[in-house]
Amino acid sequence: MLSSVVFLTSSVFAQENEERSLGWSLHIDVRLRSEYLSDSFRIVAPATDQLKFSRTVVGARYQASDWSVEVEVQDSRAWGAEALSPIGTDDINTLEPIVAKLAKQWSLTEGSELDLSLGRMTLDYGSRRLLARNNFRNTSNAFQGAHLSYVSPSARAAVFYTLPLQRRPDGLDLESLRDKEIRLDKAGSGERFWGASIDYAVPQADATLATYVFVSALNDEPGRPVADRELATLGARFLWADGALDAEFEAAYQWGESLASIFSTPDEVLDHRAWFTHLHLGFELWPEFNFRLAYDQATGDRDPFDGRNERFDRLYGARAFELGPSGIFGAAVHSNIRAPAVRARWQSSESQAWLLSHRWLSLDSPRDFFVTGGRRDSSGASGRKIGGQWELRWRWTPKDTSFVVDLGGAYLKKGEYFSGAPGALLNPAAPKDSQYIFTQVSWSY
Repeated sequence: MLSSVVFLTSSVFAQENEERSLGWSLHIDVRLRSEYLSDSFRIVAPATDQLKFSRTVVGARYQASDWSVEVEVQDSRAWGAEALSPIGTDDINTLEPIVAKLAKQWSLTEGSELDLSLGRMTLDYGSRRLLARNNFRNTSNAFQGAHLSYVSPSARAAVFYTLPLQRRPDGLDLESLRDKEIRLDKAGSGERFWGASIDYAVPQADATLATYVFVSALNDEPGRPVADRELATLGARFLWADGALDAEFEAAYQWGESLASIFSTPDEVLDHRAWFTHLHLGFELWPEFNFRLAYDQATGDRDPFDGRNERFDRLYGARAFELGPSGIFGAAVHSNIRAPAVRARWQSSESQAWLLSHRWLSLDSPRDFFVTGGRRDSSGASGRKIGGQWELRWRWTPKDTSFVVDLGGAYLKKGEYFSGAPGALLNPAAPKDSQYIFTQVSWSY
């Protein structure tokens, strides 16, 4: 159970409670994906969009008895973008060393271990909702700094201090980004991220308890305008499984100061108070078939004129594993949202897996932004209902090969929000339902 919530410096070489192989090891992963989207929900978007993506990861590590050196280079590219395509650093980052670190391990008593990592790294924590190495997204969050973890048979504790890597070129130099120019990502002092966590397994109850605190600071730097923030996020997570039943509850509270936008001045700083929660209950109705009821909520800003900001900041988390495919779709995100859901996952054969889900999407605050759509009705008159989102995925893992084939799609049946929200006239396709399809092939060595 503990393996589902551990905090580690993540890489393709990550091993949990396993004896390490000494000497050199090599990993290669290649992924190709095609995405199609029609009638986007965004305020600015082409009527139809079709893009091709590639992601190649090459990594090498040398492991000695109690220390290791690791380097991992990721190359992410995209083709076919139109002038209004929602493409950016989430999609393109060419020849970037996302991992370049030195690690030292100390074996302690009773199977416990202390691990220190220094350098560039990727990070995963727990549910991955607030801190993750991205899987579906074409580029990955990466950090530069130090990470110290303690692991025992029943618990894990960790502390870290990092400077998040700013992917270059960024959206301010869109021509260079789309031309896939090679520039080394930058760890600037204007963006800092640190925190600590404790995870504890309770074997007699088949449960895991976890708590964490993350602190994020983001400030303007020359050539990089941002909405400044100084935020602390305190959260807790509970997981339980007993035979055919499983449950998870996670909640986090966020406080500090933030600016409403990049156009705000320093004297317009807002008091920041926000929260998010996730709850689900799963049932194994028969072997290899799991049915889940779930609810996600992340607060939005209730009043744009009251001097406070209640919009939850999702930090460096992932969403595609839970809220639907991201890429050029990505209607749902852990910010200003309410999203009850039903989901079914099953294995139709040894090599084939399926997922079918439906989410009812609405705004937590109708006066705040629909974040991924770039729309806001400050009066709240357009209502909350974003619509109903269907998702279907199929994965085929051919036996005795290193290939994985994924096919999937999403359908957003738009709600009343799109008939009255500002921006509908700028995007004539907005009232029509959004349709998204992706095909993907990956190979690893």
